[in-house]
Amino acid sequence: MKISNFSKISSNIFGSRVTGFIRDILFANYLGANLMSDAFLFAYKLPNLFRRIFAEGSMNSVFIPLYINQENLDSKTANDFIWIIFNFFFVITLIITLFIFFFSEQVISILAPGFLLNDSQFLFANQLLSITFPFLVFVTLSSVLSSVLNVKGKFFLPSFLSVILNIFMIIALVFFKSNSHFALAWSMIIAGFTQLIILFINLGTIKIFWSIGLKSIKVLSIQLKKFFKRFLFSLLGSGIVQLNIFISMLFASLVGGGSISQIYYADRIIDLPFALIAVAMSFTLLPYLSKNITDENKNSKAFNETVIFCFLFAIPSAFAIFILSEDIIKALFGRGEFDNEDVLITSKILLIYSFSLPGYMLARIFNQVFYSYEKVEYPVKAAVPSFLCNLILCFILYRPLGVLGLATSGAVSIWLNLFIQIFYLRKNFTSFYKKLLILDYKKLQKILFSTFIMIISILFVEKVLNLNIYLNLLIQIFIGLIIYFLILNLLKLNEIKLILQLKKFN
Repeated sequence: MKISNFSKISSNIFGSRVTGFIRDILFANYLGANLMSDAFLFAYKLPNLFRRIFAEGSMNSVFIPLYINQENLDSKTANDFIWIIFNFFFVITLIITLFIFFFSEQVISILAPGFLLNDSQFLFANQLLSITFPFLVFVTLSSVLSSVLNVKGKFFLPSFLSVILNIFMIIALVFFKSNSHFALAWSMIIAGFTQLIILFINLGTIKIFWSIGLKSIKVLSIQLKKFFKRFLFSLLGSGIVQLNIFISMLFASLVGGGSISQIYYADRIIDLPFALIAVAMSFTLLPYLSKNITDENKNSKAFNETVIFCFLFAIPSAFAIFILSEDIIKALFGRGEFDNEDVLITSKILLIYSFSLPGYMLARIFNQVFYSYEKVEYPVKAAVPSFLCNLILCFILYRPLGVLGLATSGAVSIWLNLFIQIFYLRKNFTSFYKKLLILDYKKLQKILFSTFIMIISILFVEKVLNLNIYLNLLIQIFIGLIIYFLILNLLKLNEIKLILQLKKFN
């Protein structure tokens, strides 16, 4: 696994997050956090939640190892395998989309019961959902094709696709401003179609063309049975994880107007370090582990380095977000329709989320280990108690604490999920587990000490600076990053050299 692959994906994900932040800044400015913005975000998030179940959670992690195995046996039947799976997801997502279209009112009543208290909001959400949900078809099929390109070593385009979506949505916001709800919904559909066409063109450059693939069904019967069996397990596990988001959205609709939007904005901030590190490393780690499945020493070394990379970025990010949460929210979103009360509530949500960031990243990495060893049942077993924990805590806390109770519930369930995954890894992969250094204390001490110095420097700069909030925040982050990496370099943390030299994991 090359660090250069990690750099390509991270740079594209960074580009995605930058354009995503521009989109969200415009969204907060023009649409704010209110009943109508909640309605749009519900319609926006619902197809994306299904996307995570099919594309990011279940399909991607199950498909890649089986496709690699088939590619090693016979490239022709491997191509047919691609299109059989592609056509299967086209049919299943189309059926789900039609179901949502005809039963959208019932779906909204179940998943966002708070909307029933306001007829205008309920009708608005219903109209928007009918437009946005077909996005699921395009984005799921794009994920199948992106997985193929990743296996072929082409990481750039798959990680660039979300930039396309962000650009279309930014254009809609710039032109329609406060009345951009429906324009945003249609921009999702146009972007999804564009992404799929570009992927087809790129697959054509490596001689992979669409076909029905039916001729190879008998030859691929064993692989297909494995896929669908593991897909069902993975679907259950990923579905339960995503149900946590459904639960948060359900209770947020009951809390009151603006709650879904406030949670969304805090999610967007916490998702930046998570996406840059955990997602990028898991996309490169999974193919690597799958290709070297018999070499436990090589895999354990790759895993250990991946974990250190997570700590390297998660720990300072968590502390920085904790102390700068209000300034971050105010600088990014605190203007226009997004008022001071929205800033205060959203910053408190972000502060709570900061505690879960390291666990969030590590849970993603552990998932990849189970998927690469084709043991998809263990993430399912870890997801069930985590979901129940989140459900119970949301029910207990949403009335006395509002959205802050929902944020707390989510953070606790993330850490519980991680600890259960570690338990299953230790119990069922004893030989592999013994080679792991989940907590490399010497390296962690260096990271924690560097983080401590970074925080001191950020607080000192905050005291001496008296510029506007944007320059203050930018200078604090810039100086904090420089000091953090300088201290790590002085302490001779090897992973710093790996980043600078772009070496390979061996």
